[in-house]
Amino acid sequence: MLNTLLKIGEWQSRGKSEWDRFLDKPMIRTTDNNRNEVTNYVLPIIFDLDEMKVVIETKNISKYDERLIEQLKLLKVQGGNNKAIYATVQASKLIQLYKTFFGKENEQVQEGEISEGVKKENKFSPSETFCNILAGIFSLKEKFINEINEININAIERKLKLNNNENIVLVYAAVKASKYGINEPKPIAENSDYLEFLKSKFLKTEKKSDDKDNSHKSQKLCYASGELSENVVEMNLTKRYSLNKMFVTETKNYASLFNKNNFPINYQVSKQNQEKLDYASNFILKDYKVKIANIDHVIIPHFREEENLDWEFALRGIKEQSDMLFSFETLENIVKDVKDETNNIFWINFIAYESDGNFFKSTEIIKDVSSFHYQKVIKTFREMHWELKAARYVDWNSVMTEYGTSGKFFNFNTVYTLIPIRKDKEKKNKALDLFKTILENRTIDKENLFVYFTELILCHYYERYKSYTNIPMSTKEYFSKSVRDSVFKYLAFIEILKKLNLFKMEETKPIIEETGDIYDQAILDFFNKMQLTQQQQAMFYLGRMLNVVEFIQKGKKRTVIQKVNFNGMDRDDIKKLRNALMEKAKQYSKVGKIIFSDRKFGESFDFNNWSLNPQEAIFFLLTGYSFYISKTKAMEIEKVEIEQSEESGIDETENQ
Repeated sequence: MLNTLLKIGEWQSRGKSEWDRFLDKPMIRTTDNNRNEVTNYVLPIIFDLDEMKVVIETKNISKYDERLIEQLKLLKVQGGNNKAIYATVQASKLIQLYKTFFGKENEQVQEGEISEGVKKENKFSPSETFCNILAGIFSLKEKFINEINEININAIERKLKLNNNENIVLVYAAVKASKYGINEPKPIAENSDYLEFLKSKFLKTEKKSDDKDNSHKSQKLCYASGELSENVVEMNLTKRYSLNKMFVTETKNYASLFNKNNFPINYQVSKQNQEKLDYASNFILKDYKVKIANIDHVIIPHFREEENLDWEFALRGIKEQSDMLFSFETLENIVKDVKDETNNIFWINFIAYESDGNFFKSTEIIKDVSSFHYQKVIKTFREMHWELKAARYVDWNSVMTEYGTSGKFFNFNTVYTLIPIRKDKEKKNKALDLFKTILENRTIDKENLFVYFTELILCHYYERYKSYTNIPMSTKEYFSKSVRDSVFKYLAFIEILKKLNLFKMEETKPIIEETGDIYDQAILDFFNKMQLTQQQQAMFYLGRMLNVVEFIQKGKKRTVIQKVNFNGMDRDDIKKLRNALMEKAKQYSKVGKIIFSDRKFGESFDFNNWSLNPQEAIFFLLTGYSFYISKTKAMEIEKVEIEQSEESGIDETENQ
């Protein structure tokens, strides 16, 4: 993994300056919401130490040019306890410039944070002139506040009377002080002391030995590359939001078994390779993230052959495949047949992490997912989606439609909404564990899956959505739809797992039986497709009875659905439910409506040899309960099948 990061870092660093990885890149709008052109400006705040005043005037603004980012040293804001040292800021981060020169807002301090930062930088000694300039700027604190009234760019834009299509995007501090030879306003970012301070803090310049013959003596083992290199030092972990923060140097925290005195040795990396790792971290955290089970992950691949790899092409393909599996929600974002972006063999690591932008903490890793398995998983999900759209036993478009959204694509993002996770009460994310097992190509525990299903149904039945925040909300009157959607999504997921050989079900013989009834034929097709066992078929037919009797009771406050124990049903529960359904059908003189399903149930229900898991029994009961096919759809599908058969026959005749 480190080798891949070094390769990505090398690729990303090409043509970049030594400052590039530390610079902020603002999002610049060139048009407004109505597509009118927007003019962006850069504003200097001039601290005039000759007349002891703060100058903020329209005449000093200039048009934005992206080259100013490096020229004015627009640095990324460091999080945590780092002091503000920013002579130039994005307009939206004006408070950082205030903290730099005046300290935290509403606090009584004697100097700005940059003065504190300069004193703490061991390798830098500021000149007396620079210290006096900073002190002079600090003395203008009250005048600065009075000049703008509030530390907010909107207040400054109002003061400057800018038009609606004019924005200030960068603000920088400038100083005028004839006493120090600065006769015209000069950006602090161009001050030689300030630049030396930044170089000392960020670039960590090393002194090179003049004795070339003894250069080998300075070589040490770089643990990132595994090679002897010069300028090998302890890894600089001052940047908090970085993949490199996985290397922990806090003995009181995650490195409790490490000797703190050995960190400079344990984490020694060459200066050149640290730059590459920083570039790789910036690139991946910006563009190669994905949510898996609602947890942020970064995608770090490893290719078998990396020397002549087209990194942009290869990484884009992996990112698009990951979006399809984890993120895309609508069919507008995918196509039915997706070609692989790269023929290169690779493995992927998905690293879960926590961060607020100021720190980086890795929490889990899905490791060594092979390209063959990864692409097979994606292909299987995709094929199952299109297969169910064409199936006669389910209205898949309706199943995948929630709250006015339509055309959702079945993937891990869908499955995540099927695994109930109690907010803040479960240390382990069950959905993430499940996805990790699938991606690492390990067998799924069948019983766990049916337990998740019963939890899901109980959530819908008792409307426990506040506890299970990952489950889409519904209401009691739509309970049957929630059941149907849950059942068929689980069926799709189980079929996918079976195709991936990750889910073991009892093998069954296909049912060879012809029936003239389109509906009955659809049931037989369903049994064969899903390879239902005799006991699963029994529960299916009991579910059909449940559906019919509940329909007979339509309009009643209490119906037979309340006789179902959604926690699970053993053989005694099943027998009681069957008797209750027959009793209700007799009460309404509708026994004829369920007699066929009851007979089929009786043929498959062996009371003395019943072994079906109670949660699995609930699943197949509700499968039968949810099964529905309209005569119209059945006839439409049959017509298409006949036409396809006839076309196939014509083709065969032509080929003879």
